[in-house]
Amino acid sequence: MIEIRAAEITDLPSVAQLVALSFHPGGGWQALWRGFLQLGIEQDLRDRWQRERPHYHCWLAIMPIGGASRCVGSVEVQLREIKGQPNPYLSNLAVHPDYRRRGIGRRLLQAVETHLYAIYSDYSDLYLHVLAQNQAARQLYARCGFEVVEEDFTFWGERKLLLRKSLTGDRPYSSSPISSWI
Repeated sequence: MIEIRAAEITDLPSVAQLVALSFHPGGGWQALWRGFLQLGIEQDLRDRWQRERPHYHCWLAIMPIGGASRCVGSVEVQLREIKGQPNPYLSNLAVHPDYRRRGIGRRLLQAVETHLYAIYSDYSDLYLHVLAQNQAARQLYARCGFEVVEEDFTFWGERKLLLRKSLTGDRPYSSSPISSWI
């Protein structure tokens, strides 16, 4: 049974490990590089956690394995300026490669949206970027109601898409409320 819950600062090393593995899965020398990358990701998470609260939050998908629990998914959301206005912006939706295509990403998106409906009724849209070649992520976002609003390029020249989902209208999910960001 997977539990979706708000992250605590003590969870950040696990989140950094998951994000590094999810976005940089290569083996060989890349696996060695991933350790250094993970340290940078963890520091970046700590900086956002401390600097951007209460407008930053991270949710985790936790799976009990044996007598312990394992972080198998995570997602972050914060306010970011999009088209000249602050809007909720989703980033780093990551699911461990061994647990993909089991609905974990969708459940994490539901947690974010439930929270936004409960706390931030002033905002009408949720935004995110996705690499154009990431077909699995694009399919997930499309199934969850996101639409492409803009195309751009990363620093490295990769095509990326800005996606938007309207938060107005009926609540799309009937999940129980998630605890506050504060």
